[in-house]
This record gives sequence, structure tokens and C-alpha cells, in this order.
Amino acid sequence: ITCVRLCYDGTNYTVVDDTPSLAPPSEPSSIPSSTPSLSPSGTPSLSPSTSPSHTPSSSPSNIPSSEPSSMCGEFQDISTDGNVVVLPDDESEEVPMNNTFTFFGIDYTNVFVSTAGYVSFGDEDGDCPNCDDFRGEPFPDPVTPNNVIAPLWNDINPEDGGNITYKYVMNMPDKFITQWTEVPEYESDGNNTNTFQVALYFDSGCIEFRYGSLIVLNGGATAGVENINGTVGVNIPTAGIIDGNITCVRLC
Repeated sequence: ITCVRLCYDGTNYTVVDDTPSLAPPSEPSSIPSSTPSLSPSGTPSLSPSTSPSHTPSSSPSNIPSSEPSSMCGEFQDISTDGNVVVLPDDESEEVPMNNTFTFFGIDYTNVFVSTAGYVSFGDEDGDCPNCDDFRGEPFPDPVTPNNVIAPLWNDINPEDGGNITYKYVMNMPDKFITQWTEVPEYESDGNNTNTFQVALYFDSGCIEFRYGSLIVLNGGATAGVENINGTVGVNIPTAGIIDGNITCVRLC
């Protein structure tokens, strides 16, 4: 499984089983060879074997009701040319995206980057309560932090190694990428390292979770998205992600 695709039909998120199989492309040196090739447009992508759970509710206004069949974008390694986020364990930092991203119908130009493998747009006051939380919970969850986009919410610690970077990528379609590179799990002596990223597409409002090498042994990883109140969200089962069978998840 190289890609998971979900489409919003106006009521529910459903798994779509028409995604073509992918051939492994050439990769940056730190990225595994199973990462899918670049998508021609900006659409959700899927493999039929793993169906994520969801909470049916009102849709973000920027989520289209139907998508053409396409594939996830390739892993774009920004570990060396991105802006570095220097934080202690269990912290977050607000950074500019240099463009406007619409998430659940609200426009944002900044995002909070957490050391624990997620980003958040914070609350209505522009703050991000509990964005130092390392314990990922299934989505949706009204307990803060909310307004979360989590490729791999887990207790990882950049103080023990690796780095966190972000970059505004202007290559049509424009996107904002946040990447966690070889960041180890907490109290693993720097050994259980994890490389992954999230890409936010400005024009379409699509979101991609892209995965490199992962070693998740504490069993607490969460992936998915939720709205500003934690009342509407999509929970992505992480078993296929952690074992390397799923290398990209795309939501539109």
C-alpha cells in the first residue's frame, strides 16, 4: 500500500478504491524508495485495504465533493534547505506559511509546529493551548490541542536527535511543508528515529501525510485531522503507516 485516498461526498469521508498502483521512484537519500511519484493535480489518494474511521458532520468549506483519480505527491526532502525549528522537547512554535490555507472553512496564514509530530492552527484567539501535548488521541477530541493536522502525533524528542523544518514550496501547486527528520522517540537513546512530513496545498486545501523511515515502538502514534473545536475530524489508523505499508495519505 503506497497511498490511502479519502474523498468527501458532502456528508461523509469514504475510502475510494480506484487509485492506480505506484512504481517506486528515485528518492532523496534519506527517503525510502517506496515513496510514491508526484501527483499531477492535487487529489486524495488511496489503497483499498485500510479504511480510516471518521466522524460524519459538516464539511470544511474548502473540501470538494468529488476528485479525479490521482496519486499522492512524492516526498520532498526539506531537511537541509528548510527553515529549522529549534525547540526543546514537548514544545511548539508559531511560524508563517507565506500564503493562506483554508481549513474547515477558516483562513490561516500562520501555523503552530509541534515537536510531537503535528501542526495546529490554534484557537479563535490565535493561541495554541496544550500544543506541547505529546499524547496523541484519536480524532475528533474536544480536549485541546484542537485544530490539529497530525501526520504522526507521537512522543518524539528533537533534543535527542534529528531536526524539524518548514518551507513554503513554490512549484505549482504551491504548498507549505513541515518535516520531522530522524527525530527519535522519547527515551529511546536516540535510536527509534522517524522521518515524515505534512504538505498543505494552498489552492485546493488538500493535505498530504508523507512517510519516510519510521520506528514507532511506544504504541501511542495518532494520525488525522480535526476542526477548531475538536468536534469534527478524521482518524487515520496508523498500523499500516508504522509498518511501512502506507507511505502517503491524502485528504481533500
